Amino acid sequence: MWREPIYNLNRIIRLQAVLEIVINQTATALDLLADQSTQMRNAIYQHHIALDYLLAEEGGVCAKLNESNCCLQIDDNGKVVKQLTKEMRKLTHVPVQTWGGWNTDWFTSWLPQIGWLRMVFLFAVFFITALLTLACFALCLVALSRHLANQVVHQQMMALYQLVKTEDWGP
Repeated sequence: MWREPIYNLNRIIRLQAVLEIVINQTATALDLLADQSTQMRNAIYQHHIALDYLLAEEGGVCAKLNESNCCLQIDDNGKVVKQLTKEMRKLTHVPVQTWGGWNTDWFTSWLPQIGWLRMVFLFAVFFITALLTLACFALCLVALSRHLANQVVHQQMMALYQLVKTEDWGP
């Protein structure tokens, strides 16, 4: 059960990757359709112009077909579709994350950007840390030497006690 958060995180990362792939594939398909739509629009306009040229003596395509409202207008939505697909890709893109090491700027980021002041501060912190460490080691050394002295005294006392004890029982 303790692995459950990691398992869930891995599932979310996998789902995120699948979503990014699906969106990229969909955006690519929409881009192709937008390109095709723009090409078709241009081809239709070219054919309309060619027909107007060929039927110019008869008044053009509209006159030949007897149409009073014969304005040819095809909206080009290809640019809008391409902008939408660009935003889709941007929205679902997950940048590659890499480890950049420990950032130690937070320790001195509140100091002014003056180099010597920063160095004095770091030296003071180092000096205080060294003094505290030495004080702790000194206390440990004193406790160790007391313990060793007590052990030596205890061993000597036990040796004397053994000597006195054997003399009391002697002949």
